[in-house]
Amino acid sequence: MEQPKGYIEQTMMNIMKYLEKRNGLSQLKNDVKLPAEKQAIAIWEQKNTLLLPEDLKSFYLTTNGFHLTWSVKMEKMSVPVGKMNINSITSLSKLESASGEGTHVQPSLWDLDMDEDNESGDRRTPSFVDSKIYELDPCDGNGKVCLVYQELKPDYVTEIWFLDRSLHWHFICDSFLSYYRLMLMHLGLPHWQYAFTDMGLPPQSKQWFNVYAPIRLEVDIEGAIDTHHQDTGKTVSSPLDLNKIFKGKSDRKKTAIGPNSGNNPTSATANANTRRKFPVSSARSSTSLGNKTGSTNSQMAVKSNKM
Repeated sequence: MEQPKGYIEQTMMNIMKYLEKRNGLSQLKNDVKLPAEKQAIAIWEQKNTLLLPEDLKSFYLTTNGFHLTWSVKMEKMSVPVGKMNINSITSLSKLESASGEGTHVQPSLWDLDMDEDNESGDRRTPSFVDSKIYELDPCDGNGKVCLVYQELKPDYVTEIWFLDRSLHWHFICDSFLSYYRLMLMHLGLPHWQYAFTDMGLPPQSKQWFNVYAPIRLEVDIEGAIDTHHQDTGKTVSSPLDLNKIFKGKSDRKKTAIGPNSGNNPTSATANANTRRKFPVSSARSSTSLGNKTGSTNSQMAVKSNKM
């Protein structure tokens, strides 16, 4: 079985070497931190009456937190781009639910929990009332990556979730070690955690991904599409007519001299719309465009036959 501590040490060195070879990168900084003392971990567990997951405990015994940043040279200045952060054991603080009482002007976290669905697919959504939630990364105010303890009597199950700015929860992975791998694979690019939400990556983040992690961007978009299909139970209809794509030359000639060929302007317009390619800006837009385009073309084809 893989030892998390050795894995963490190796990946820290590998990511530094990888980033140093990338063109245009500057000001690569890794704040080297000493391992946390076992006593500090024991104090945290005693204070919160919880046991840290073994992979996270091994991480803290290797380095008491993680903070790596890198910038990109643009003309005569450096622009901060990448950031990877894991809070230290002392900063692994609990997100409190505050008061259970709210007003019509300022609802409490309790009220927000009541509005949320308790299930997210096959998973139970974290709750400020029932779950124990700890902040792993504040994400510069763009959300929070959280270590969530879900009660599964007589014990707890830990998961990693992302809390966006609108206080909606998005599942990322089952373990800290899996999250650590994802953070490295995304190179700490801006807002990368939003690839695991239904909103998707912001346009500016996609530009950075296209430059420094294009393959990872493709994987994230495909994963978002698959997740959307599983949630909705729908399949996307392709706007392309596969029968036309695989026609031979002789079949195309017959189609060209048919009654609905170029002599009919309405038919020509419908064919042009069928062949038109639509720009896809996100995983969600590709899904919606696929459904809408197919239905529109079929309606236009029916109209042209009636004329």
